[in-house]
Amino acid sequence: MDFNKSKNNPDKTPYEILGVDAGADFEDIQKARDTKVKEAGEDLLLKARIESSFDQLLMGSLKARQLGNVSSEAQNASKKEKQINKFINNDFPLLSKIKNLNNNNINNSNEYSFPKFTTPSFDNISIKLSAGLLFLILLFISPDSYNRLLLSFSTLILTYVQIKSGKRFISSLGWSVTFLSIGLIFGGLFETNSFIQEISTNSLSIQKVKSLPAMIILWIGVLLL
Repeated sequence: MDFNKSKNNPDKTPYEILGVDAGADFEDIQKARDTKVKEAGEDLLLKARIESSFDQLLMGSLKARQLGNVSSEAQNASKKEKQINKFINNDFPLLSKIKNLNNNNINNSNEYSFPKFTTPSFDNISIKLSAGLLFLILLFISPDSYNRLLLSFSTLILTYVQIKSGKRFISSLGWSVTFLSIGLIFGGLFETNSFIQEISTNSLSIQKVKSLPAMIILWIGVLLL
């Protein structure tokens, strides 16, 4: 194509300026644009017309896609896909069932999920009191070998309540251990009291008497902290 004629003739269409046929696909238009830009050399006006023509064809292609106009290649690809699916459904029903089963499993996995486990809540003071009374009753009726286990659970509950209220783990654990230690110290003092010793020989074991203050102090912490 003569570039001087192209440059001086403003009536040429974008297809004529780029040298492509009407209905050419995007790749052919882009290749033609690159070739024409190289051939234009230092002619800035001609380069501008080439770029403008390319932009017009590109916008026209995008508008055609938005309006639902599909290229013949896309239509052929869609037809081939339908033919393949029809062939599989008719001649290989087992493959079709497996494909449908996989699709159903994917959909079901999105609809059904594992049940969510929620941690127990100690926000209500009545729940805290009920749980504290339960632990005290368990301390009285359970064997002495379970005393440490009950105290450990109470310490963990106190730590959990503090963490849930916004305190850090180390700080919460430190306060819980402090409450437990104070309770055990009081329990050791009760052990040396003659009146407590008399009670323990009649009803409670000395181990329960030593564990009782720690249990009470821990659950006071649960109520207050």
